[in-house]
Amino acid sequence: MIDTAEPTTIALAVIGVLYFLAVGVILKRRGLREWAAGLLILYVVISSLWTLVLAFSRLGWLSRLADDVPLRTLLYGLPLLSLLFFHLSRSFLRVEGTGWMWWALGAAWIAAVVVLNENPMALPERLWIGPGWTFQRRSLPFWAMVVGWGAFMGGATLLTAKVYRQTQQPLHRNRNKYWSLAVGLTVVGTGLYFAGHETLGSGFHLLGTLSGTFAVVTYRLPDVRQMWRRMWSYLIVTLLTVFVYTAGFVATQAVFQSVPGYSPVLAGAMMALVLVLLFDPLLGLIQRLVNRLMSTTRYDPSRTLREYSMNISNILDLERLATVAVGLISETMGIRHGALFVVHYEEDGNGDEEKGSYFRLQGVTGTGKAASPGVLSAESPVAEYLRQEHRPLAQYDIDLLPRFQDGAPEERAWLASLDMDVYVPIYAQGEWIGLLALDRKISGDRYFEDDLTLLSTLADQTAVALENARLFEDLKSQNADNERLNEELTTANRELARLDEAKSNFIDIASHELRTPLTQVRGYNEIMCEMVEDGSLDRQTGTQMVDGVRKGVERLEEIVDIMFDVSQIDTQTLVLSPSQTQVAASVRMAADTWAGALKERKQTLTMEGLENLPPLTADGKRMKQVFSHLIQNAIKYTPDGGHIQITGRSLDEELPPEDQTIEIIVADTGIGIAREDLGRIFEKFYRTGDVLTHSTGKTKFKGAGPGLGLTIVQGIVEAHGGRIWAESPGYNEQMRPGSQFHIILPVQPTCLKSRGLEAFIAAVQIDTDQVGMAV
Repeated sequence: MIDTAEPTTIALAVIGVLYFLAVGVILKRRGLREWAAGLLILYVVISSLWTLVLAFSRLGWLSRLADDVPLRTLLYGLPLLSLLFFHLSRSFLRVEGTGWMWWALGAAWIAAVVVLNENPMALPERLWIGPGWTFQRRSLPFWAMVVGWGAFMGGATLLTAKVYRQTQQPLHRNRNKYWSLAVGLTVVGTGLYFAGHETLGSGFHLLGTLSGTFAVVTYRLPDVRQMWRRMWSYLIVTLLTVFVYTAGFVATQAVFQSVPGYSPVLAGAMMALVLVLLFDPLLGLIQRLVNRLMSTTRYDPSRTLREYSMNISNILDLERLATVAVGLISETMGIRHGALFVVHYEEDGNGDEEKGSYFRLQGVTGTGKAASPGVLSAESPVAEYLRQEHRPLAQYDIDLLPRFQDGAPEERAWLASLDMDVYVPIYAQGEWIGLLALDRKISGDRYFEDDLTLLSTLADQTAVALENARLFEDLKSQNADNERLNEELTTANRELARLDEAKSNFIDIASHELRTPLTQVRGYNEIMCEMVEDGSLDRQTGTQMVDGVRKGVERLEEIVDIMFDVSQIDTQTLVLSPSQTQVAASVRMAADTWAGALKERKQTLTMEGLENLPPLTADGKRMKQVFSHLIQNAIKYTPDGGHIQITGRSLDEELPPEDQTIEIIVADTGIGIAREDLGRIFEKFYRTGDVLTHSTGKTKFKGAGPGLGLTIVQGIVEAHGGRIWAESPGYNEQMRPGSQFHIILPVQPTCLKSRGLEAFIAAVQIDTDQVGMAV
């Protein structure tokens, strides 16, 4: 029995030993640094033990342990191998997640097979399943093992096919082809084992394991498509060679056979001489034709380099350089898309090159694909490679090589978002200044060494043009900055001139506004002094003079208060006393203040919708001040007999009170506001027209101020969380288009100004009093 089984036993033993060679290769090439390598070693060791157990059981060496060692090896080993192979596929194919759920499911499945086989619950040998038929208990472990094996190996097969379909990069697709071969050989080997061909099945399983090992430990896998092309090319050349030799000898025999004294040996020698002289050129021609038909490389490197240099040599515009350079490369090599990046090295604020420095890559669109800008740290492994190696870098290397695995996640995500296949650095005087990013080839081929060499040469040719274009762009940028600075300087000069004009206007206004009350006070004071001296001051005259002095002082106080309010608005210390305020009441009090001026100018003022407005949380005194200035402004710029209307309405009534707002509009039938002045009327001391014609001269309106009313209005409204703006068709003294001032106020402001200044003054006063008492 042993003699008949000896060849099979020896074959199984040899296969089991060969597995350990794979373990040695894995440890030498990868070690235990990677999860996939560790899983593969465990898978190979268990495969080796499984095969050796089968060999030893055939020799009878394990008969002392148990009678059914081969069956148990099959039932327990195969589930474990299929589970490991499934997770090895997940790791090799870079499927996200650790897959703990699958580990748990696999462990439960193996435990179920063990329980069914060992039968700790003492189940009967014949199990009733359905009416009229039964199921043997001993067959349950086998079928449970088969179902589980099919589930996990089928999952690995489907996962490999899915990843292969989703993968677009040629190098990754080529890598997945090797794993597909490993999956296929493993499935076929197990199927042959189930069919009873143990040796053949173990051999296929070994080939599948070696294929997987080769794929895991080798980064630069031979290109499958290229190997197929070379095989077919060699086969075609061989067949053509045989055909030429055969045709030559047949033709020689047919021609010289009828010649007297014909000698086959001599004829063969002559034909051999002719073929020796003609065959090498003919074979070279045939081989070139076959290679041209089988190969996808259709370009002439020297011609490509010459045309490329001629086309980009005189380009100074970056956009055009990117379009021409990437366009020529894409057209020549059959590339889908491409982009040119300009690299700027920037340091942190401290000038530390080793910490905080980075490369900013500004994308310049090439052919049909926008290039998003990115940032690479100076310590990034990708940046170090592109900066130092002077060789193209494939996305495949970034994804798989250990030296790139420590890169920042955001850098890897940016590179992945570009969806490029190869990156070709551009150098000028040893410095990294640019990057050519190229997508996959339309043919689906990878970039071979000849392609990468040509791309490096083209990148060297691009360096001079890119450097010139960068200098030209910098010059354009500097010119644009200079123009912008000139515009800003011109604007600043205009603003300074306007401020100088405003200063002059302020001096004119202040002297004009203050002169009248001061003259009034001084005049009445001198008259009173003279009348007191000569004893002619009677009660009526004295009362009249005192009233004149009082009016002058009140006017002075009004001007000083206005200027103080503006100062508080500028320093954001405006004092507010919030309370429940009725808008209608504030407007009426403000209108009463100007009742005399309205009557004198024969102007009418009407109110509409104010009674329906909800009460505001606002400073009532300040609200009266707002409407007083607006009514004063309307009276000032509305000719005699004009009309002023104040309307109000609620906005967002469906919202809760804390989110509601109201709008008040103060409209007049005055001379209007020029469009260019609408954005400036709220500036300090800014008034349209002659600064002296608003209180005297044409209008003779005694209520004119120093040009600060609208500034105060805007400050108070904004302090209440609102906003104000003016609308007018234009300025026209004859047509009187009028103007409108719109005020939006929240019913319940969320950030109303507090009485911080008053509290501060009160605290200072208390401290002062305490110091005085102590003294």
